[in-house]
Amino acid sequence: MNSFKKNLLSICCLGYNHANFLKENLDSICAIQYENIEVVVVDDGSNDNSVSLLNELATSFPYTLKIIAQKNTGNIGKNFNNALKNATGEFITFISLDDVFHSKVIFSELEEMNSNPRLAFIASSKALSIDNEGIVNEKTSQLSLHTMENPTIENLLELEYSKFGSFYIQGSIIRKEIVDTIGGFDEDMTGDDIILRTKIFYFMLNNSNFDFKIIKENNVFYRLHDNNIHKNTPRQIKIVTEYLDKYWPTRPNPPILINWARGMINSVSFEESIDTLTLNKRAKTLLSEEKIQQAIKKSLEKDRSFFEKFIFSKHKISNVQRKVILFGFIKFVYEKHKKLSKTKKIHYLEY
Repeated sequence: MNSFKKNLLSICCLGYNHANFLKENLDSICAIQYENIEVVVVDDGSNDNSVSLLNELATSFPYTLKIIAQKNTGNIGKNFNNALKNATGEFITFISLDDVFHSKVIFSELEEMNSNPRLAFIASSKALSIDNEGIVNEKTSQLSLHTMENPTIENLLELEYSKFGSFYIQGSIIRKEIVDTIGGFDEDMTGDDIILRTKIFYFMLNNSNFDFKIIKENNVFYRLHDNNIHKNTPRQIKIVTEYLDKYWPTRPNPPILINWARGMINSVSFEESIDTLTLNKRAKTLLSEEKIQQAIKKSLEKDRSFFEKFIFSKHKISNVQRKVILFGFIKFVYEKHKKLSKTKKIHYLEY
């Protein structure tokens, strides 16, 4: 039998070298202005001062703050499961410590969850990002779910297969009894969000007494960095091929996966491409796709010109930094000038 504290929201947070953003995250929790909150933080072996700063912030934090400092695992699913073991609320949500909640939206989600016991979860179809200064990027691409009206659980499952995502679990309010029933995250898988959502959706297919709600307002502001996982295509391919192998073994490779693989072949070394395409059973099936074979052939045939090899070459270091090499040995780094935006900059606190 599941036991939990009624009306309590357990916020499960993961952090790794997020010291610069901890206070903002905790401030966004306070701004929810909901009386019944506990926060469970798992720090995955940070080598900055995250843990000491968390302990310092805990002295003036108005809610229960449980801090789990552990050696680095790099296993997001396992780390979230560690947080879940220490969560006692009727409701749970998840967040990375460099992101912040859209606090008023979280509060409205909680009001609905408390008033409707049939709701298994409330999630958002809108994702907005912020930079390190907290400025909102309103051009962030929307999720496919955002344009769907009255989606069903079957629709959500199909989005997991065809688009590798329906919504983000960060900021979604979920009944903890359901997460406990499905066993939380799969610790033997590289992915996290996509696994938990799929397990919840399959559970709901067999439990028609539960309902769900998708809102159009964003419930979290996601911090974009140059090292965000979504920019690491080989890792993304590892995540989704593991996922397809386990949860969709009989369905063909969706077009989005083939496009990711083609993009990877064009952007990384041939050796890294082959390593990624032989990671597991599903990844190996990509080698038989005609479009992938064509991309590999072009990659092998591609040869930089004499000018590029020996006189001038330019390489991307980050979104703004570029490295130029002249004559093979003269090297310097410069930053691209950002185009001045005519639109007003909005901080997430003003959104």
